[in-house]
Amino acid sequence: MQQSRSPFRGFTLVELLVVIAIIGVLVALLLPAVQSAREAARRMQCTNHLRQLSLALHNFHDVNSTFPKHVSPNGVTGVSWLCLVLPYIEQKALGDLVQPTQPSYTSGQNANRVLGRYKIPGFYCPSYVEQRAGSNIDDITGFGNAYTTHYVGNMGPISTTSSANSGYNYNPSTQGQLACDGILLLHPTVVTANPINPEGVRIAMVTDGTSNTLMVFETAWKGLELSPGSFRSWVRGISWNGDSTGAKNIQNAMNTVRYNGSSNFNSISLGSNHPSGCNVGLADGSVKFLSKNIDLNLVLLPMASRGSGESVSTD
Repeated sequence: MQQSRSPFRGFTLVELLVVIAIIGVLVALLLPAVQSAREAARRMQCTNHLRQLSLALHNFHDVNSTFPKHVSPNGVTGVSWLCLVLPYIEQKALGDLVQPTQPSYTSGQNANRVLGRYKIPGFYCPSYVEQRAGSNIDDITGFGNAYTTHYVGNMGPISTTSSANSGYNYNPSTQGQLACDGILLLHPTVVTANPINPEGVRIAMVTDGTSNTLMVFETAWKGLELSPGSFRSWVRGISWNGDSTGAKNIQNAMNTVRYNGSSNFNSISLGSNHPSGCNVGLADGSVKFLSKNIDLNLVLLPMASRGSGESVSTD
């Protein structure tokens, strides 16, 4: 006799809903881990970018006996230190096109200005999306706005409170002063006019110790895009008594102050979209991650100064 087969039993609605709920919980648990892993990878890539730039600056120093000098031709904006280290980050062909003694921007499309068409991958933190200048002052005919940079040099500290060292030095500027106690600046001392032969900073001048002094840092945090002028072409350097694009003052706490369209362009905050702080390159060539809660007066300002004699601890 042929045995009858049992009828197929399907899922009940309750069972299906339980399975869906379990899958939903698993996905909810997994997504933060995936996002955390992706951010860890982005932060590591950002660290590598800053390390390459820091090493490039040291290679430049080895060849020239000084870190890059910023020239302001006839008082207008010259080229940035980023232009000057191109040969040391495997961009020699592009670096050969730079004209260091000429303006970075003029009313026409000069040789330096048009270099902003080139996107250098190592100039950007992968945790921030804006990669073009936000101001049409950086427009290149037939191309649009130039590419920007997320990494800037340290000009030095600007004191804002009596608890900070009141001896920090700076040169005059209509865009937030031009600090001169840092590493990548217009001139390492206070001057009363545009320096005809600007000096660069030498390692011997970093008397606070190269491992305690900021050299480069991130300026790429959510909110800067709300003030389009915060980002300019990576080609732009410093102008006497004016703006500084490739280098900034340390004057404000991390991730707090963006460009107001008036007089604080040189002092917009360092910071990043990394969840708890930002990467910085120190004058010894190393890279460190600073907490976004780090104290401005007790840590950031002293770190920005190469010779204030202050004791700094970031731990």
